[in-house]
Amino acid sequence: MKRIIGRRARYKGKEHPYLQEVVIIRAMIEQDTDDIDNHLYLDDDADIEAAGGVKPTDRVEVRPVLPDGRLSWVTSDPRMRDLVFVD
Repeated sequence: MKRIIGRRARYKGKEHPYLQEVVIIRAMIEQDTDDIDNHLYLDDDADIEAAGGVKPTDRVEVRPVLPDGRLSWVTSDPRMRDLVFVD
């Protein structure tokens, strides 16, 4: 099983310019529809694997790592393809 939740990553996209290093807390798996209510919001790696994994176009909910190493309570939702894992 591929671990997603709790991993540290660097943000490399342009959509959220304020993000740098982040920690993934939840995956938002698209269900081939534009209906936001039809997406899966998963916070467990086993559930993510059972849903078929995270595609590059899926979004993940992240918490930014603050300069002092703490995690922010504010979250953002970059696409998976805009993250590069550092752990």
